[in-house]
Amino acid sequence: MYERELANERRRPEPRPPQRRRRKRRRRRGFGGLLVTALAVAAAFMLLHSALKMPPEDTGDADLPAKGQPVIPISLSEPGVQEPSGDAAGEPKVPHVPDASGVPDASIGGDQPDGQMEDPLDPEVPQLPKDPEEPKEPGSTPSADDWELMLVNPWNAMPEDYTINLEQLSNGHSVDQRCYDALQDMLGACRAAGLQPVICSSYRTWDKQESLYQNKVNRLINQGYSQADALVEAGKVVAVPGTSEHQLGLAVDIVDVNNQNLDESQEKTAVQKWLMEHSYEYGFILRYPNDKSELTGIIYEPWHYRYVGKDAAAEIFAQGVCLEEYLEGLGK
Repeated sequence: MYERELANERRRPEPRPPQRRRRKRRRRRGFGGLLVTALAVAAAFMLLHSALKMPPEDTGDADLPAKGQPVIPISLSEPGVQEPSGDAAGEPKVPHVPDASGVPDASIGGDQPDGQMEDPLDPEVPQLPKDPEEPKEPGSTPSADDWELMLVNPWNAMPEDYTINLEQLSNGHSVDQRCYDALQDMLGACRAAGLQPVICSSYRTWDKQESLYQNKVNRLINQGYSQADALVEAGKVVAVPGTSEHQLGLAVDIVDVNNQNLDESQEKTAVQKWLMEHSYEYGFILRYPNDKSELTGIIYEPWHYRYVGKDAAAEIFAQGVCLEEYLEGLGK
């Protein structure tokens, strides 16, 4: 009997806590949640209040350097494109000037004595302040003293104090600024006719001309010429330094993109046919015609064009003479 009661006692569940204690625990849990919520709302309110009191941020001077430090200009070039800069000696680079037609002239070099292209010319040429030229009146009579009619040939060297203001073409080529616009107009018209002229030589420094001339002399000596004969024969192909029109900045060598050989085959190209017929309209002449070598001192060059001005060019073209003959007619 006793053992049965003990077993029943073991199976009897433990008494539950009074209902009052359970309600008290629930109240505590409810007050704790309210307290946490209230604290969170208070914190958010304080943050919002602080933010409203802060003055607006002034970003106008955010990129300015500290007082006394130099301001670095912002580059306006496209990403990855280097802006022009001076060379190591601090000389400014000559800015690129696009063709008036909007198409690059694709200049790739100049003539070597053996008819090959030379390397692009160094654009670092001393520049003088640009003094405006007094424009000629339309239809005025050319004078032998006009700057564009300066005679330079084997018997007439350029003045030792000759100075020049250059305007740069593509790939380092340069010409006298006074004939730049006329040259661009001529090339633009040639391209408009569906042709592709290429400037392969333009202004040359004295050193460049000296290098080309000496190179030709050395080639002739290697072919068996004597030193004296090589000097004479070289001068018929490459002007002696000081007697080259390229040094004036008024002459350019132009070839057809489909034939860039500096030989008589140029005269058969579409570009040369167009230039020989129309170059005078822009103030240029074919400087060394086929039958004038004894007068010019230079072999036939159906690629060499010289600026002489529109009036003189029109008269030279109409008369079928070279520059030497034309100037003689003017009394020089």
